[in-house]
Amino acid sequence: MVLDLWHTCKFYLGLLTTALVVLAWTTNLVAKPMATIFGGSVTLLGMGIAFFTYARKKQQGHVSVPITHAAEHLPGSLLAVLVSDNEHNEAVIRSAIENAHGKPVTFLYLGRATTNRAPRLFELHDPYYDDETARKTFGRAEHLAQKAKIARRYVYRQQEPGTIERIWQVIHPHDVVVSPENTSLLEEINPDRIRYEVTPDGRVAHLLKSW
Repeated sequence: MVLDLWHTCKFYLGLLTTALVVLAWTTNLVAKPMATIFGGSVTLLGMGIAFFTYARKKQQGHVSVPITHAAEHLPGSLLAVLVSDNEHNEAVIRSAIENAHGKPVTFLYLGRATTNRAPRLFELHDPYYDDETARKTFGRAEHLAQKAKIARRYVYRQQEPGTIERIWQVIHPHDVVVSPENTSLLEEINPDRIRYEVTPDGRVAHLLKSW
């Protein structure tokens, strides 16, 4: 009941602040019409430039992606393994999205440390933000996933022995999509069968498992 009351208060507080802003704007429009028109024009111009930049970046596949370093238990889902400097990452992304069939997809990117910079005092340093290739790859995956309207997760990890196996054990995916030349990274995984798919962007391997 307390939470419902708080949500109601926040709603009406939002209405009040919106009404005050509209009142201030209309008052200035009457008292200072030229200044208000100038300020409104500058605001609209800035919003137009921001929208144009965002739309252009999105069209190019550069989309902001919320990433995590922890996997989520999603039985029956797909796990797409993306590896740093692999030319078939695009094929893995597209294959995972096309084979989702309503199931969520976890995109796992295995990066390599690009800097040895020590974090400053009180600084939490995330290597993901130094990995430009990973950010572009995840942005491309998000762009295609949005068009396909599928549920997705993004996990970033440094490439270390046993990383994929640990993620695999947590997620329990039905299908692990990976480039064939990277199957050696999955030696610890024991799938029921392996299926190879030929795509316009290259071959991919599907490691299928019924848990």
